[in-house]
Amino acid sequence: MNPIYRKLNERFPERGAPTKQSFQTEARALSQWIAQLPLGNAMAAARPLLAAVNEINTLKIDGYQRLTALEMLRGPIQQMITQADRQVVGSSFPLPSAKYQLGLQSRDFHAALALGYTMAAYEICGPEGKVPFLKGKPVAMALGRAISHWSEQLLRGYLLYASPQSGVWKSMHDLIRFAQLVQLGDKEYDDPLLGKATVSPELCYKQALLFAISNPYRLSQRDMLDAFDACRVWAQQAVLRPGGGGEFALPLEEDRGPGYLPEERQAGAGALLSFGTEGAVAYLERELSMAASAGTPVSFKLRNGNPITLGQDLIRRAMYCWKPVFDRMHQRLAAGHELDTLIGLTALHYHLANKTDFESFVRDIRGPGISMSERDRSTTWTNSTASLDSSKPVATRARVLDQGLGGYRLEWSSVSGAKARIGELIGLSILGENDEDEDRDWMVGSIRWIRFDADGRVEAGIELLAREAVPAAVRPADQNGVFKTPMRAIELAPMRRDDAAVTIVAPSIGDKAYSRIEFSKPAVLFSEHHGKTRVQTDVEVLENTGAYLRLAPKDAPSHTA
Repeated sequence: MNPIYRKLNERFPERGAPTKQSFQTEARALSQWIAQLPLGNAMAAARPLLAAVNEINTLKIDGYQRLTALEMLRGPIQQMITQADRQVVGSSFPLPSAKYQLGLQSRDFHAALALGYTMAAYEICGPEGKVPFLKGKPVAMALGRAISHWSEQLLRGYLLYASPQSGVWKSMHDLIRFAQLVQLGDKEYDDPLLGKATVSPELCYKQALLFAISNPYRLSQRDMLDAFDACRVWAQQAVLRPGGGGEFALPLEEDRGPGYLPEERQAGAGALLSFGTEGAVAYLERELSMAASAGTPVSFKLRNGNPITLGQDLIRRAMYCWKPVFDRMHQRLAAGHELDTLIGLTALHYHLANKTDFESFVRDIRGPGISMSERDRSTTWTNSTASLDSSKPVATRARVLDQGLGGYRLEWSSVSGAKARIGELIGLSILGENDEDEDRDWMVGSIRWIRFDADGRVEAGIELLAREAVPAAVRPADQNGVFKTPMRAIELAPMRRDDAAVTIVAPSIGDKAYSRIEFSKPAVLFSEHHGKTRVQTDVEVLENTGAYLRLAPKDAPSHTA
């Protein structure tokens, strides 16, 4: 028996012969069972569907019969997953328990299907691992379906910002190795869930690789779904090469992918297989150049498949991550020390303002004539004496895994209670002799990606925005030119000495809301920061993360180092 073929059954469960009480996998009986499912009620239909696939995976049945049964169940299961996605995608984190369980259920569906299709391919090619005469297409389909569902299983984990489960990447590596061994890697077959498009085992595998090196942990859930589908099209232009001649080495004997971050990636020496994105990059650059002048989204589709449309910014963000281990703007240095962190504009502003609530802060710099909104009154800490201490923002300690000139990779322990999301503002402070000192210096960064481990630890990539910051208040003008109530803002000093322009971060309430603003900040002792209020009418929006806006007032005074 071929050792690569033998690897396919390393994770198979114990199987027994079907009995009268077993789930019926014969096509007619299964069709009747599916017809009786309340597919319009996902809560009622999902549980028996998952139980059915799991039971089929424990039965000793013919490989073709298994393949047929899974094909019949695949469509109804996809309906359950689509309904679950509607509830999970777009939710705030941490997810409520009910939504989190829906996400886990979708992941379990794909894992069960991937295992079942692997078993079907193994059984059809048994006992020696040889493809029967004229049966290449069903074997290729079983192998490709298994890879595709493992890839979808990873996606459902990404949607929860969870690390990959044990065994998933190794299973995908084993499947593609066997597909190539029996010369079925590029064998095409239809996928009804993709319209009339045809795919192959290698295309499904390359899609998973391309999406992984796009670092899904830095994307919103909606962007993940769109980019995942687009990667299926882009993967047609990527290549798999024997050995380590490509940009990304694939550790086929290990249970991991090509690396979500550059520091997780390996050089190609000694690799059994490698992955190259040169063709995909050239293809996307051509598409982007044609769409650049219009600034419109770009559409992609497989031949005879359904189109997927992405914004140009999302495409470029994905491509930005396609860097092998040796290609990074800033060298990363191993660390291990700890930093105090503050997550969110509200918490950071409070500490930058020497632990002053926002209402008092505005009164100090503008006087009592400025009225506060109820929203800001509700987040001050002067309204409830009983909960004065418990309601104040408290710094959370994080460990620095590595660092560079551009930022940090942090890890919060499972007991820290850290609640973070992509695009959120974060304050960073070095631990000192007196961590309660009100005059602590806080650097400002943005959370660019996030990942939750199974044990509850939170890992995040932080881009450093400023090493110096000043608390401020901003009042955007309405359509009539009347300034609204003040909102928290932070002025960021430039990162480079040759950059004289300051920027401002403020709540994300729409790009056009800040076209005309009144900006106020306090004087800072022993520094060049002078307290003043100014009206600015030429404001450029540099970034909108959904959690904050980063603004560049073009008529702002220069920063003095």
